[in-house]
Amino acid sequence: MSNTHSATLFTRNLRRHISVDLPAPLYHQLYSLIKNYILDGSLHYGDKLPSEQELAELVDVSRITAKRAVNELAAEHLVERARGKGTHVIYKYSPKPVKAPMLGVLEEIENIAENSTATVLECAMIKPPQTIGVEFGLKRGDTLFHLSRTRERAGSVFGYFDSWTADTQVPKSSDIFIHQSRHKYFRENGLHASHITQTIGAIAASPILAKHLNIEVGAPLLSLVRRSFRQNGKQEELVDYLSAVFNTDLFQYQMDLKLD
Repeated sequence: MSNTHSATLFTRNLRRHISVDLPAPLYHQLYSLIKNYILDGSLHYGDKLPSEQELAELVDVSRITAKRAVNELAAEHLVERARGKGTHVIYKYSPKPVKAPMLGVLEEIENIAENSTATVLECAMIKPPQTIGVEFGLKRGDTLFHLSRTRERAGSVFGYFDSWTADTQVPKSSDIFIHQSRHKYFRENGLHASHITQTIGAIAASPILAKHLNIEVGAPLLSLVRRSFRQNGKQEELVDYLSAVFNTDLFQYQMDLKLD
């Protein structure tokens, strides 16, 4: 595969997203995973997908399963096959940036944390997937602080949060994240961001996300990817990457912007 985006997404880490223990058929799990990569902009227009045989080997499924997943993507006009040229993404993703004060974004983060309860699923220093490592510019073997958790209000889980952070340590107890935001912990430990970007979109619930959020596979979810940067001389460097998804029946993401 010559395409940079595909090369970083389609590695053997992909296998951890596909499981025979989940109720959805394997082809549908693979189809949903690639579809979400396309819809959230992880795969760009023109990117080449691995061959059906390569996909099958990456996720340890049969070639027939991989072929059916790609057929579903083609049927939805997300990818296009060309004999001798392979399968390419034909969906054009074009986010429209909206500028807003960083203070407002941080206040929104604190508000979500204070008005909900988290269940911590993982809190550890580990080697990230290749896609995350590339974003941070990590060297082989480098680790990041990984925190994954769900949040609930009134007994209903409304969101799943997965984050990777540089230059911070694992707290003595993950219980601190039950009612407070990660950013408060980071500030208290000297990690400050000077610039935040957010991308908001929509994805379909994968089998794993459906399990965490107690919803049906394929249900619509609000997707948010937040990158936090700090200034290092004349350069900005990524210090935190958060991927969050929200059950749209239980959560609305509101922004209050004032015109100058």
